[in-house]
Amino acid sequence: MLTLVAALGGCSDNPMASVSGQVKYASGEPITGGVRMVRFEPTDDSPAEIRKPATGEIKDDGTFEMFTLRPGDGVFKGKYKVVFTVMTSPMGGEWLIAPEYRHAESTPYEIVVDGRQTELEYEIKKLASQ
Repeated sequence: MLTLVAALGGCSDNPMASVSGQVKYASGEPITGGVRMVRFEPTDDSPAEIRKPATGEIKDDGTFEMFTLRPGDGVFKGKYKVVFTVMTSPMGGEWLIAPEYRHAESTPYEIVVDGRQTELEYEIKKLASQ
């Protein structure tokens, strides 16, 4: 299990922190697809005062910035499972990534958002048939 302790900026009194980073395929290729998202799902043992998931769109260069309610608001401090959605299209599209990255129960990635500065980097595998 990989656990990353991360967050960019943020005051210690603020319950939220800015979180951003980059995602690429394990082969080094950029992430492609019609739908590309990162999602932080709160864990059962998260110390977060408010347990809300956060989302970030993966841009063409692989970068993302997480938000909870609206772009720029950040992520509530706490512990999260990191899951990914990479599909050909939003409605009935085909998955482009391996199944383990799609669900909180199987993802190898966890993060503790605590307001300390760090740069997030994730590598994910393509679906075997790709």
